[in-house]
Amino acid sequence: MSDGSKPGTLQRLKHAIDQTQELRLRIERTRTRTPLLDASFEVIERDSHVGGSILAGALAYRLFLFFLPLGFFLIAMLGLVARWTGTKPHGIAKNIGVVSLVTREVGETSQKGSGVWVALVSIVVLAYVTTVLHRAVAVVHALAWENTALPAKSGRSRKIFALGIAAQLVTIGLLGGFRPEATLEYVLLLAALGAVLGIVWLGMSLRLPHAAAPWTDLIPGAILYGAGLLCVRAFDRYLLGVLQEQRRNSYGTLGTASAILLSLFLIGRLVVASAVINATLSARRRGRNEELSAAGTDV
Repeated sequence: MSDGSKPGTLQRLKHAIDQTQELRLRIERTRTRTPLLDASFEVIERDSHVGGSILAGALAYRLFLFFLPLGFFLIAMLGLVARWTGTKPHGIAKNIGVVSLVTREVGETSQKGSGVWVALVSIVVLAYVTTVLHRAVAVVHALAWENTALPAKSGRSRKIFALGIAAQLVTIGLLGGFRPEATLEYVLLLAALGAVLGIVWLGMSLRLPHAAAPWTDLIPGAILYGAGLLCVRAFDRYLLGVLQEQRRNSYGTLGTASAILLSLFLIGRLVVASAVINATLSARRRGRNEELSAAGTDV
C-alpha cells in the first residue's frame, strides 16, 4: 500500500514525542526530590536567560582589546626587565599573563625592541580598555544578579578591578615559573595559587553588582573561577600552544588569533558562570529563608 509507511512514520513520531514528554516529567519529578539537580537546572536556565554564550563572546572581544596594549607594553619593557633579571625576554613573556599564546607572541616580537613612547602610549590605552573591560564585567554581573544592564558606577570599583587583574597576571606568572611535576609539592602549589586566584576574584566581585548579597554568597563563584582559570592556563599551555606550534606554517596568524580567541572565550565563560552560579544559589538561599520565616510566622 502507498500509504502504509505514513501511519508508521506518524506513529514513530508520536511515540518519540511521548517519550520526550515522559522524560521531561521524570526529570521535573526528580528535580523536586534532588536539590543539587534542581540547582543545576536553575543555573542552566538563568545562564540561558541572560545569554551566557553571547556575553562570553562579548567579554572575549574586550579581553582581546585588553591584551593588545598589554602586549605592546610588554614589548617595550621586556628588554629592560630581562637585563634586570638576567633572563631571556621570551622566557619572561612565556610566564606572564593568563593567555600564554598572547605572551608567546609578545616574547618573540620583543626581541626586536621598542621605544619608551610605545610604553607610554600603551599605558594610556591600557587604562582605557581596562575601564571598558570593567564596565563589561559589571554589566554581566548586573544581568545575572538584577536582570538589568545598568551597573552602578564607582571609581573605586574600577581601581580595585584593575588591581585584581594585575594580581591575577602576577599569580599566573608565578605558576609559569615552575616546571610541572607529579609531586605533592606541585599539587599543593596549584591549590595555593588557585586559592589566591579565587580570593582575588572574590574581592573583585564584592565591588561588582551582586544585589547586596553577603560576601559568603560569592564564594561558590570564586572557587569556580580560581579552579577554572588554572584549567584554562593548562589548556593554553599543553593543548592550544602545542597545536599552534604544529600548525604555525599552515595557518599562520589566523591560526594564532583563533587559538587566542578560543582561550579568551573560555575565560569569558568563567566570568559569566561564576556570576550566574552565585546569583542562582543566593536566590535559592533567600527563598528558603523566606519560606522558613513564613512558616515561623504561621506557627
